[in-house]
Parts: sequence; structure tokens; C-alpha cells
Amino acid sequence: MSTPLAEVLAHLRVGNQKFLVDFYQQRRDVFARWALRQHQLGAPAAHVLLQGALLDFYDQVSDGRLTRLPPDVPAHVNQLAGLRLAAAAAPLPAAEASRRQQRLVQFHQLGPDCQRLLTYFYFHGYNFGRMSGKLGFANPAVARRQKGACLRRLVDLMDPPHGFRGHLDALERFADGALDEAAQEAFEQRLATDADLAAAHAAYEQFAADLRWAAGHDTLRLRLHLLDRRLDQRTTSLARLQRISRRHRWRSLLWAAAALLVALGTAVAWWATSRAPQREEGWATYYRLDPALALSTGQARSRPLLAQALAEYRAGHYPTALHTLGRLSPNEIGADTLNYYRGLFLLQSGNNEAAQLPLHRLAQVMGGPLARRALYHLGMAYWRAQQPAAARDALRRVAADSLNPYQTSALRVLAAGELDPRP
Repeated sequence: MSTPLAEVLAHLRVGNQKFLVDFYQQRRDVFARWALRQHQLGAPAAHVLLQGALLDFYDQVSDGRLTRLPPDVPAHVNQLAGLRLAAAAAPLPAAEASRRQQRLVQFHQLGPDCQRLLTYFYFHGYNFGRMSGKLGFANPAVARRQKGACLRRLVDLMDPPHGFRGHLDALERFADGALDEAAQEAFEQRLATDADLAAAHAAYEQFAADLRWAAGHDTLRLRLHLLDRRLDQRTTSLARLQRISRRHRWRSLLWAAAALLVALGTAVAWWATSRAPQREEGWATYYRLDPALALSTGQARSRPLLAQALAEYRAGHYPTALHTLGRLSPNEIGADTLNYYRGLFLLQSGNNEAAQLPLHRLAQVMGGPLARRALYHLGMAYWRAQQPAAARDALRRVAADSLNPYQTSALRVLAAGELDPRP
């Protein structure tokens, strides 16, 4: 017999998806063999099918369709996969399924920061203090305001507008526990007597439940996708290591030590002569200019020297631009801004080591207005100066900072592996 309200199901309902992630990791290859035998599916298609079946399993637990842990979970997952292939899975009522899918689409229309913030609050159940620490907010009050702003963006995406929109402020404060004891009691009394408010409260609770499902569904989908990539990479690496091992054993019978040294010397010489231009080409491909290097008409009139320096910079006359910039006084635009421009000009002119000093000084100013931008350009200066370890460290810090305007550019460089140690 299945156990009612099994501990595994309780964990899934409160956002702990470890059971399904571990299941995928342990059963992926077994499921692929079953899918090949039963449905003639290749490994990649089988992996996608297993991810879909586990998402169906999670949805059934979330909405209460599954209240008992099946006695044979692998067999139950295989059955869900078979139903998915036959397009015969038992659906939710049409209205509820449509509402959920709309909520999921609207959730994806939010920016990544709002998605992360709402997931922390509605799916993981973090309080505002923990959210402020996770996301780098100054205090819990800032986290509450940011959550409210993201929630309103999601509500505004709904078409037609939801009926609880007029009561949203009061409903949100009540649900978040932001009211004092007297106000909480007064609001509960209003719920008992005000039919319009009671209907809005029920609609808000349904909205929050759908949002919790959307965040959990998306979190599980991404976790399974990333796990699948890691497992594929591990399988590829193991196969590559086995091929290399067999090749080395074969070569050890054919090549003498002298021939191996000659081949190694040739490979090192080729790498040394060809790697530098490739690195420079890669740098130019990934480097992103600062869009702030443009002045409005009014700014150009009030700061003619700065406007001239920027115009020379955009035209590629970097020594001339540096000379013009040197005529500016720090009192005119601020010492930090002057150092920032000087670092950018030096970097584009090829003076990578000289560019590092002003950019490094600005990047160390915690909370400074130019610190995040300077850190990205400092990392690119390290890269261009053939210092991949320092460049990788700086760009990882940029990629980890969701508030850095260059986060996406840094993630592209790191994902491409341009700065990884070369074999």
C-alpha cells in the first residue's frame, strides 16, 4: 500500500525537489534503455521524455492529484512517459490548465531578477531578511518593495486585468504579514462582512498558488536541464579519457622517447606562434564598449573638452583622445569619472598594463557608481594582457553580480571557455 501524505510528497510540496533531481541522475541511463527497447527512442529524446515525465509527476503532487507515493516510482514514471508519448495524459480541467499555462508564460515575460525574487519568496518561502541577503538589498524593507514591484508587473501582464487589482495593496500586506495585530484583526473582520473583498482575497490566493506552481515548475525544469548537460559532459569526458588512454598505450609501443620529444616541441612551438592572434581576435569578439560614452547636446556644450575626447576615441584616434582627456581637470567631471575614461582609452589603445591601474582602483571602491563597470573592463584588460587567471577571476565576479550591466557579456566569455586553461 502507498503511504498517505508520504514524506517525499510533503517535501516536494514545500519546494524541496531533491528527490526528483536525484531520481533523474540515478535513473537516466536505465530509462534511456527502456525507451529504446519499448519505443525505439534514442538517448537524447529519451532524456527529454524523462524530464517531461518528472515535470508531470511534480505537477500531480503540487495540485493534489497524487496524494500517495506509488509503490514502484520508476514504473509510475515510465507510465507517465508512455502517456506523454501517446498524448493521453489525464489533463486538468481546461480552465485551470489554461490559467496555469498563462501564468507560466507571464512569469517568463518578467526579467531574470524578478523571476529569481518571486521564486525565492513564493516557491522557496524565504522571508524578506533572507531575500535581502541573497540578492544584495540594503535591508528587508527594500526586499519587500522590490517584491511588490515585481508582483505588480506580473499582475499588469494579465489580460483582462484581474478583479483583485483594486485591493492588491491591502491583500499583499495581509498575506505578507506586514500588518500589526490590530490591523490584521480589522482586515479579517472586513473579510467576513465585505463580499467584494472576500472574493478579491480568494482570487489573490489562487493567483499566489498559480505563481508558486509556475516558479516551482520552472525551477525543476531548469535544474533537470542543467543536470542533463552536466551528465552529458561527464559522459563525453569519460569517453574522451578512455580514447586518450587507449591511444597512449598504442603510441607507447610505436614511438620512442626521442620522437615523442620532437612532436611535443613542434606542438609547443605551433601553439606559441598561433595562440596570441587567436586570443586577440577572441577578445575583440567579446569586448563590449561602454554605451555611456556619449553625451547629450547640453552636456557636449558644457564640457567641450570631454566631448572632443570622446569623439576622438570613437574615431579611433586613441593617443589624441588621451591627450585631450589629460587637459581636463578632475574638478570638471570628478576624479573617478576621469580615471574611468582614462582606463577605457588606454585599454583601446593597447596599453593594457597601464589601463589596469585606474580600473583596478575604481573596482575596489565598494558601492561606487563606476565600480561594477570598471570591474568588467579590468577583467578584459587582464585578458588582453595575456593574464587569463586574473581575467577569469574578475569576470566571474561580474557574472555573479545580477546588478552589473555587463553580467551577460561576462557570462558569454566564461561559457565560451576562452579563458579556461589550455591543455
